[in-house]
Amino acid sequence: MAPIPKPTPSTLRLIQQKLEEDGDQWESVGIPAGDLGVECDRAVWLAFRRASTPEGIDWRKRRIFQRGEIEEERLLDLLRLAGVEVWGQQDRVRAAGGHLRGKIDGRALGLLEAPAKEHVVECKSAKQEVFRKVAKEGVKLGKPEHYATFQFYMYGLGIDRVLYLMSNKNDEDIHYERVPYDAEFAMRLVARAERLISMPTPPGRLCTKRDDFRGQFCRQAAVCWGEERPRVHCRSCIHSTPLMHGNAGWDCARWSKPLSLDEQDEGCAAHLFVPEMLVGYEQVDADEAAETITYRTPSGDLWTDGAPQQEAA
Repeated sequence: MAPIPKPTPSTLRLIQQKLEEDGDQWESVGIPAGDLGVECDRAVWLAFRRASTPEGIDWRKRRIFQRGEIEEERLLDLLRLAGVEVWGQQDRVRAAGGHLRGKIDGRALGLLEAPAKEHVVECKSAKQEVFRKVAKEGVKLGKPEHYATFQFYMYGLGIDRVLYLMSNKNDEDIHYERVPYDAEFAMRLVARAERLISMPTPPGRLCTKRDDFRGQFCRQAAVCWGEERPRVHCRSCIHSTPLMHGNAGWDCARWSKPLSLDEQDEGCAAHLFVPEMLVGYEQVDADEAAETITYRTPSGDLWTDGAPQQEAA
């Protein structure tokens, strides 16, 4: 006989419920700085277009995020303890018409190694396996996605040093590393982001097959491989275009107007998918007057985009 599961205490269950209710299901306005280290162009493009359902944030993930915020403040307090001046927490960094964006953990002045040199501060915490790799190899090799993020911050702020701090979640050890600005690397990052933002259709995949280990945890995989259709809103629509000036603006050619964030999320009845986002669908007809595009679906049925009464098989 299987053992009877131990019930979750009522108070704990309420705490878990409140954690999930009180947190927002946040999506970035553009390409977050943390995605600059993502190797696959297609994954970055699909995320920018908000193709997939947002990641669900359960109570455990909420606490993980909160722990990261707490650890960030603890690391900054250690700098203050050493007499280092710390300011600029959550200062914004923008590029590529405001579509490429991030917030720094802080700025620091007065490090004993370089008292007069201002540094961007990047704070992280990690489990022992990751920590040991970074401590041994340095952040550039040990955690290249973090390296890409703070190189962009230095690019955007005009600062040529970063102080990278990582705490070990297992034993409270601290990795302390000063990293110089690599202008060529940072400019390539920004140029890549600008290229992806400006692309009207999705680029090719990094992965060559569905079970490629490199895509094992990709949030865009289901849409990327045609297992799900993209979400219906302005960013998946053939009529919309991101603007490369201003602050993360989008424009609608169908209605000849700029789009607010709320309008982008809501979409409209004139929505038509970017055809290349419909993986496995073959376009067989288009009716300009009716504003519809007809496809043959992967199952062989016909489906007309722009005719909301019909559903794809």
